[in-house]
Amino acid sequence: MGLAVSAGVYLVLAASVLALRGRPAYPAAKAAAGIAFTVLAVLCALQSGGAAGVRVFAAGFALCAAGDVALGVYNLYGRSAWMAGGTGVFFCGHLCFLAGLWHLHAAAPAWLLLLPLAAAASLAVLLRRGVVRMGRLAPFGVVYCFAVSTLLAQSLSLLLSRPDFAAVLLCAGAVLFWTSDFILLFLYFGRRGKTPALHIANLVTYYGGILLMALSIRGLF
Repeated sequence: MGLAVSAGVYLVLAASVLALRGRPAYPAAKAAAGIAFTVLAVLCALQSGGAAGVRVFAAGFALCAAGDVALGVYNLYGRSAWMAGGTGVFFCGHLCFLAGLWHLHAAAPAWLLLLPLAAAASLAVLLRRGVVRMGRLAPFGVVYCFAVSTLLAQSLSLLLSRPDFAAVLLCAGAVLFWTSDFILLFLYFGRRGKTPALHIANLVTYYGGILLMALSIRGLF
């Protein structure tokens, strides 16, 4: 019952983020939604079996919440330092997710590691051709792309090794999270820049993905 209420509150707050895009309360709405999905993740962790890695995995949600607020400030005021800082915090969140999954499934098979390598190489090509322009952040962008794609590969690997409902939730969440970051790449660094459609798609896939990943904790660990 507590998880259902927490998830419901989160969905309401996530919807408020969409409604408040471009308004002064936008970062605050993101902060409220971030607190809500972090609380949900912690509740799921407390109801899990307490396997190794659950704490560091849950910590990733708190880091993503902080990074999301920083990006909200950037969206509102256009201060590049907030964008760089928010992306860096998100990167740390992904590392926490990877560290937590490592305890469940040591490493993805070699063929699945082709996914992050291909994603990072594709971004490098886009950067070289000027389709995406990241300036001095380009090297970090390639590393970040590799990390988030490794999370997707690790989730797929886990699903193949234990095809249960929790692994399905995790994998679906990772796919949405990866899609959100892919959209964000063109939203912030693409030639056309920000468009309302891209921004909404980024938010929907991100908040949907983070919800599924949080709900997966209870059955994963």
